[in-house]
Amino acid sequence: MLPLHIVTLALNAHPLLLIQLSNLNRCPVPWTWHIVHGTAANTGSTAWCRRIPSQLSTDGTTELLRTWRGHPRIRIYERPVWHGGKDEMFNYALGHIHEPCVLLQADADEIWAPMQLARLTVLGERYGSARFFCQYYVGPNIVITSEHSYGNRPGEWMRMWRFTPGQTFKSHEPPVLIGATEPCASRDWTRARGLVFQHWAWVFEWQVAFKERLYGYRDALRHWKRLQANRDWPVRDLRSYLPWVDAGVTADLQWKPSTLPLGATATSSLRSRLSSTSPTPA
Repeated sequence: MLPLHIVTLALNAHPLLLIQLSNLNRCPVPWTWHIVHGTAANTGSTAWCRRIPSQLSTDGTTELLRTWRGHPRIRIYERPVWHGGKDEMFNYALGHIHEPCVLLQADADEIWAPMQLARLTVLGERYGSARFFCQYYVGPNIVITSEHSYGNRPGEWMRMWRFTPGQTFKSHEPPVLIGATEPCASRDWTRARGLVFQHWAWVFEWQVAFKERLYGYRDALRHWKRLQANRDWPVRDLRSYLPWVDAGVTADLQWKPSTLPLGATATSSLRSRLSSTSPTPA
């Protein structure tokens, strides 16, 4: 069975990286995690993003990654700015993979369960690449429920490839691996086998504030807070709250109050999962 190599680009992702490591430590197959840290210049396939100051993380990620240096399964590549943008960041990590493997692009806010990670190695024996559905979060307890639209557009979430050393990405967005082999597992096929990841894209206030600057979404934080305060579910047109999404997108609560432990809220349940992870690698 091929080993699993995961590539994650990170900037101010401290709590999310802790969850990633917690899940990897419980993954029963051989894995190596490549973390590329720093600011991506707005060039290449992400030239559409706004320019942000060149720096390392300021939320504790920089210090956390220092404690992980020397970990036998984690590789860290760090620069204040990657002048070639996210394309350069991803390809730099690929240049440090020296064995055939199953390659997973896992953005910092894309959460895979331990057994899902293990199943990817089995998938990679049969398929050269794979697309997936995700549970797309627009709040700690709010997920998009419509399909084939914002959050799960057709053609999105190509995330796994069977990789040979020397291969590179033509682009990071969309992810295109030069020389990728067929066949490609469809997202309907992978969903039928339980391979749907959680995308915590708009869960935390600091994420929303950052994306407001990076993507140029005017008043994104104000719109997001109004959605969090909503009490009328489901939402039939998410665009009435988040004007950058497609028309007709629907959303609902992920956990209903009746499904939570006594005295808990969805937000507290999410925070408890964050606080229960340990920064000390296993």
